[in-house]
Amino acid sequence: MIYKYSLSDLEVMAIEYANMVKTPPFTFLLYGDLGSGKTTFTQFFINRLLINKTDVVTSPTFNMVQIYETIKGGIWHADLYRVKNKTELEELGLIEAMHSNICIIEWPKIIEPYIKNCKNKIINF
Repeated sequence: MIYKYSLSDLEVMAIEYANMVKTPPFTFLLYGDLGSGKTTFTQFFINRLLINKTDVVTSPTFNMVQIYETIKGGIWHADLYRVKNKTELEELGLIEAMHSNICIIEWPKIIEPYIKNCKNKIINF
């Protein structure tokens, strides 16, 4: 696999975006192949803003959503790879969360119809 971003590129980009977001709500939509850096970017982003620096930022692959308390409010980190329909999105609370939190969404294709009224940034990896 050819990587578009190096590890240091991902860290710099994540810190720039973390500094850019002044207040929630704001949603980041992360597109890219497996292993392209989406989760690594998110870890750098969230670690930059964590209140409790001992918290460990992990991939939400299996539980689909992780929520972190940060200096800019709640950050919802979602991995929607296995989500199949709107009902599952509603059960996760993600559609509602996008209106009052910072959300970072990996594999966001299924949520695209619900982001029309949300401030968002698309990042391709």
